Amino acid sequence: MNKTLLNYSIKLAVAGLLLGFIIRSSNPGETAAALKSASVPCLAAALLLQLFCNSVASCRWRLIMERLGFQAPRLFYLRSYFKGLFFNQGLPSSIGGDGMRIIDCSRLGFAENAFYGVFIDRIVGLAGLLLLNIVALLMNHRLLPLQVEYSLLLILTALAAALLLLFLLRKFSFFAAGRSLGFLGRLSERYFQVYSSFTAISAQLGLSLFIHLLSLSAFYMNGLAVGLPFSFSVYLALVPPVILLTILPISLAGWGVREGAMVTFFQFVGADKAQVLAFSLLCGLTTLASSLPGLLVYLTQKNKL
Repeated sequence: MNKTLLNYSIKLAVAGLLLGFIIRSSNPGETAAALKSASVPCLAAALLLQLFCNSVASCRWRLIMERLGFQAPRLFYLRSYFKGLFFNQGLPSSIGGDGMRIIDCSRLGFAENAFYGVFIDRIVGLAGLLLLNIVALLMNHRLLPLQVEYSLLLILTALAAALLLLFLLRKFSFFAAGRSLGFLGRLSERYFQVYSSFTAISAQLGLSLFIHLLSLSAFYMNGLAVGLPFSFSVYLALVPPVILLTILPISLAGWGVREGAMVTFFQFVGADKAQVLAFSLLCGLTTLASSLPGLLVYLTQKNKL
């Protein structure tokens, strides 16, 4: 069996098993009822917010690439970013969404730095999410059991420290040699090139925070759609850890992992399990729907990879 197909089959099986287990352990009838009665205006607002979020995220990527010396029309970044989002939605391809963006830049003669630009875009996005979640957890002290809260804060702080450490790797000579260590050294150099001034750092981090606030607003509207009775601050505290877990490459586009994590975290605040499951499924569908402009881009490019 082809390695790509095997990997896809495993992820599909994991997603299916996780979803099946979570649906069976909740009340399927109540979950279906919550989905059926979901507020259409709230769902529409969630989709619009996610589309706007994706568009702003393409601007952040453009700023990073321009700092690395790459010049392209703004429409290029928007089209390529949405195409990457579409390919991230569990398609059976060896080319992921990030790979699509790198290929698009490579066609314009910017191969190596395209890889680093996409990687740094991921890093600054993660940094914004970590910062937002740390602040939200501190502001909502005792929202979660203390053991869970302190564990999350420790993990988030360690990840944030690792991202800051990336600035310093370029100063160590042994990171300039070897295949893997050399990659880290070169990444650190590009990282410093992009964020070598306070203005650049603050602008990019502020943009990342804005992007995540838009995305979390879409989550909030999906929660309102199924009647979850929680304030926006609760979503700020509970949803980011779920997003971090969906980054793990064990299922297709985070399906199953997202639902299990959502149910677990929201049960800490007394949420109805069927409502949370319906909410999580709607979040996944919103993400999928918001990536569909990328399908149109792909088709208009005559299916070129």
